[in-house]
This record gives sequence, C-alpha cells and structure tokens, in this order.
Amino acid sequence: MKFSTIFNITRDLDDKWFDPILKRDTKLFIDPFLLFKAEDELFGKSYDNTISFFNKAFEIAAVSKKNNSDMRYKQLLRMMSFPEVSEICLGYAESDTGGSGSGGSFSKIIVDSIFDSIEMGVTNYNFFEEIGLFNLGFGCDRISDMTATLVKKELIEYTQRICKKHGVKTDIIKIKQYEFNNRFNRWESREVSLPINPYNKEAIILVPQKFLRELPTINASDFWDYCWDNLNEEIREQYSLEIKGNLKKSDLIQIARQNRQWVNNFEDFLKRTGSNPYDIVKDASGLYQWINTTEEFTKEHQIKNLDVISDKDFENFVHTVVNNFVHFLENNSGYKLLWNDNKKHKKEEAVQLIFYGIVVHYCEANNIDLNREVNLGRGPVDFKFSSGYNNKFLIEIKQANNSKFWNGLEVQLVKYLEVEKNKNGIFIAVCYSEKELNNVSNIQKNVDLLNKKLGTNIHSYVIDATPEKPSASKL
Repeated sequence: MKFSTIFNITRDLDDKWFDPILKRDTKLFIDPFLLFKAEDELFGKSYDNTISFFNKAFEIAAVSKKNNSDMRYKQLLRMMSFPEVSEICLGYAESDTGGSGSGGSFSKIIVDSIFDSIEMGVTNYNFFEEIGLFNLGFGCDRISDMTATLVKKELIEYTQRICKKHGVKTDIIKIKQYEFNNRFNRWESREVSLPINPYNKEAIILVPQKFLRELPTINASDFWDYCWDNLNEEIREQYSLEIKGNLKKSDLIQIARQNRQWVNNFEDFLKRTGSNPYDIVKDASGLYQWINTTEEFTKEHQIKNLDVISDKDFENFVHTVVNNFVHFLENNSGYKLLWNDNKKHKKEEAVQLIFYGIVVHYCEANNIDLNREVNLGRGPVDFKFSSGYNNKFLIEIKQANNSKFWNGLEVQLVKYLEVEKNKNGIFIAVCYSEKELNNVSNIQKNVDLLNKKLGTNIHSYVIDATPEKPSASKL
C-alpha cells in the first residue's frame, strides 16, 4: 500500500510529494541536479551545502596520506559513509524496502576517487555527482543514497510539515546520520518525530516528486551523447572513432578523465537546458501506477476457499493466481498499463511489477511466500512461489519480441529449475501484436517436448496485450 492509503490522506493540488509504496521500493532516484535547480525556502541552499561538504573532503584529502595509518584518511572514510536511506522507499531493492547502500568498501571508493581527482588537478566538484563520470561503481542508486543522506535533515522537516498538514500520526524514532557536524567533521544521529512504516517498523521520509528521475541528469551515457554531437571533430582526432558505437563505461571514464574541459562544457550545457523529473502520472517505464490498479482489482476479485495443504493444493493455487493475472491484463484493461501515449509498449519490468501487484495479495492471504528476482547462481529468476521446503514454482516472464525469448524457456527457466532442484515452472509470454501471437502459437508444443525430455513440470501462458481491444458491449 501507499503512504496516503495507510494514513488515509486525501491529497490536494499543493501536495507535490512522492507517495511511496511502503512495502516495496520504487525504482526511482533522487537526482542531485534537480536539487541544484531548487529555489524554495527549504531546499534552496541544499545543493550549495552538499558542494561545501565535498569541498571540505577535498581539503582534508589534500593534506592526508592515502593509507590507514593516517588519522585524516580514516576521518575521510567515516565522513564518506553513505548507508542506504531505506526510509524513502526508493531504489533497487529486490524485495520489500531496503537496498544496497554504502558500506565501508564503498566509502573507500569515494575517498580514493577524491585522491584521484586531486592527482588530475581537480580541487573540487562543480556537481558532486560528476564523481560517477570519473569512476566505476557510482550508479544512480549510489548517487541517490549520497544525496538523500546529505539533505536528510531537510527531507525530515519536509515530511514533518506534510504530516502536520494532514494530521498523520508520528512517533519518536532515532535517525542515523541526521546531519553532518562541520565543527567536528562527523555525522550525528538524532531522535525525531516521523511516521512509521507498518511493514518494517522504520521511519518514513517523504521526497518531493520534482527531485526524482530514473537516471541522474549528469551521467556517462548522456555525457558521451553530448560529446559526439558537439565535439565530433575532437573525438575523431584524439580517439580515431568514426562511429559512435556503445562504449564501455570504463572507456567513457577514461575519456572524461582525459578531457576535463569536455565535462565542464557538458555541465554548462545542462545548466542552460535544464532537466525534467520523472512523470509519475504518465509513468513511461511502468514503475509506479501498477500499485493503484492492481490493488483495486484484487479487492474486487478475492480468491476464496483456497486451503493450501497438499502439493496439489499448492499447484492449484499457483495456477489460480496466474490465471487471475492473465484475466486482469486481457479482460480488465490491465494491458493499458503496458502501453505509453506514443503507442510504444513499456519494458519487461512493467509486466513483472503488475504480476507482483496482482499475486502478492493472494500469497499473503494464503501464507505463500513470493520472492522476486531470486538469484539462483545463474542469474535471477523473475519470481519464486514457495510453501515449506518442497513446494516451489519458478516463474519466468518474457515479452515475445525479446531476442532471447525462446532462450528464456529452453535455457534460462530449465537451468533455474536445475539449480533449485525443482521441476515446477511457468513460462509466461506477453504479446503486443498479432504477429507476436502467431510467433508463439506453438509454445505449448515446445513445452511438452521439454517436459518429456527433462521430466519437468513446466506450463506456459500466452497473454494477449495487443492495444485497442473491443469493449464488452461491442463483442
């Protein structure tokens, strides 16, 4: 459920905060560049404060030795500790709320990158997220965690204002790394009043929607696009590249390190052109709106009398909830969640999130475990149903236009079952056109051959997600 649902909030036009899904992180991130553009009373100085924080780090590094025997180096490591801020319910978590964050090893990467920057003649950051242009390991989740930690004090005050406005119950809870003490160069915790997430008993911290994106504005891919479009002649001369191609991240980092002025030009370009936050309403990647429609559907389509006792009961349960998922997409306009306004379908992840939204409620009601993207040693299977030690079903979902569609059935799912020492699997094909439906028309025949050859118990489902289906009144 969302924050507003749990706390019975009716939003108005002034409520511009992101309404988090409290049981599962949403794969959006705080973009520090959007924070840089903020002009409001609460966040207007936040970005300058983050730059001051890193300037101090550069000053300490400049008079430190890069080894653990140097007290200032160890101080830098503590200073650059950025744990995952699970309270904002954003990020890459595979299940529930809670992601990777920044442990000691990542602190060292940040500190070492500062030393490397100094060696390159850089004495500060224009935008601290440019650290991701010069170093591996700085994805959008890391940048977001760093930003959330650096502006946590402001985010907490922002949350408290919203709670006061809507009469949301709060409790006193200890928040680690509430703010950085510039006098003593250390992070300090504080007890504050915040709403509590009923699913994990942690605090809830709200974030303005205007700060959220799928990727940071300053990122290696867009940097390379800018360079190719605006510095084509220089690129040809220095790197003998005639075709843009898809360079590895390590190659882009090398180019950025060798051409600091190119980075400055790119950042100046972004200052002029600006950047836009993720549109929650249009939800082009299908990351968020699934929660509203799937909750409404499961309330209206309860599954009764499903006592899961025997192995057969468990298998019947899995097929029942998968059939409900198919019914939702094909007959309850669920397929509309898979299409954008430009008549292009969304990514495979959008289908997976809808599947999760439909079946998780049934699983909870029947004491069935559902895990998403379980890593079985040969990559993650999309979903795993389990009840006890022996009853398991693995689910693999593939869009029919995926170049590895048949590989998903004949190699991936089979390998996952082998690793799991299990024979029960379901392969779901999602089709967006009549051509795709025709291309997979023989899927059950292939499944039958696999089962006969391997002794597996694989079942297939084909979903017709073609657009503009006729309404029931026209059938």
